[in-house]
Amino acid sequence: MAVFGFIPFKNQQINLQLELAKISSGALIAEIFDRLILKIKCQNIVNLTKECAEIKAQKFYTYSTHDTTVASLFLGLGFKTFIFDEYSLPDFGSTIVLELWENENIKNAVPTKIDEHYYIKIYYYKSYSVDNPVNIGKMLPKCKEKGCPISYLAKRADLLRPRPDFRTYCHQLVTSNAVKFNNTLIIMLISVVLLFLKN
Repeated sequence: MAVFGFIPFKNQQINLQLELAKISSGALIAEIFDRLILKIKCQNIVNLTKECAEIKAQKFYTYSTHDTTVASLFLGLGFKTFIFDEYSLPDFGSTIVLELWENENIKNAVPTKIDEHYYIKIYYYKSYSVDNPVNIGKMLPKCKEKGCPISYLAKRADLLRPRPDFRTYCHQLVTSNAVKFNNTLIIMLISVVLLFLKN
């Protein structure tokens, strides 16, 4: 559980839980959010570009991953656990489904914000043999009614998006004053050992 970032780390100088979430699910959450926003924009555009015509016609988009990615996606979406019933890890063929919905109550009205007009439903198929998914979105505090407002996913994507990009983010040192001191000490010790080995 700790490797996915579900268990908080004690006495830390850095929020390692947040850093693990960024590494394990940040890029995927950001990608999903960006794709949903593009879908919304293309749905509402008058003069369709070639790209928007393809996106508007698209009914679903899938990712094929491993159980660890599914577990990481739970963390990225804001769940406190990925354990449901007897499963200790997402089972073979388990699936998370995010559905983009338009708010019917204001369909003909002009919304003042995009999150008033669209929301997300989150379902979970526990294994390949399950016929009906569980609506797990309602387990999230911000998603109690119909589903999660699109603004909820926007906040998650903004919080976890690796910046400036995933590759650069992964090559950055995670630093605090304590970590900087420890890194310097380690480099000094390695230097001393190398000098000792040369002699």
